[in-house]
Amino acid sequence: MKNRRNFFQTAIYGLLGFTFISFPKSVFANYFSKKGIVKNADEGETYFVRENTPITIKISKKNGIDSVSICTEEIPLGGGIPIHKHLNNDEIFFFHKGSGSFILDDQEFIISEGSTAFVPKDTRHGLKNTGNELLVFTFSFSPAGFEDFFRQIGTLKGTTFKAKAPEETKRIAEQYGMVFK
Repeated sequence: MKNRRNFFQTAIYGLLGFTFISFPKSVFANYFSKKGIVKNADEGETYFVRENTPITIKISKKNGIDSVSICTEEIPLGGGIPIHKHLNNDEIFFFHKGSGSFILDDQEFIISEGSTAFVPKDTRHGLKNTGNELLVFTFSFSPAGFEDFFRQIGTLKGTTFKAKAPEETKRIAEQYGMVFK
């Protein structure tokens, strides 16, 4: 009886070991180490992608989250995001303050406080602040990882702003599967 029990224990441990080795590490890392994250309004990494356009990374791969990243952005009057698409990420927008024009494929939508937009990967989209106040919104990428683009092109809050040359921004964007129109 004891040998039989040892046999089954060894077989089960061997099978479990094989399973953990066979599956990608990220599958089990997120499953076994998931922890919730709470970020207050003043928390996160803030980068200026233009001199007066801050993006704050709230939740990202750096936090151990692979499935989604969450950021906030403030776009000044007349500012915007050029039309582009993401080859690898879905994106969701939620607008907190202000108004503007949102382009999704070839269609223009007027957005205001409370508007939401879902952009599937490989879909062209852009945004312009056409209102009379700051346009403030939260946006999210799935899977996480694209937020590193902002780390590479932006200037960390508290340091002297230095804009990247358009060619360099385009090269970095291509590394993250971002294609401008």
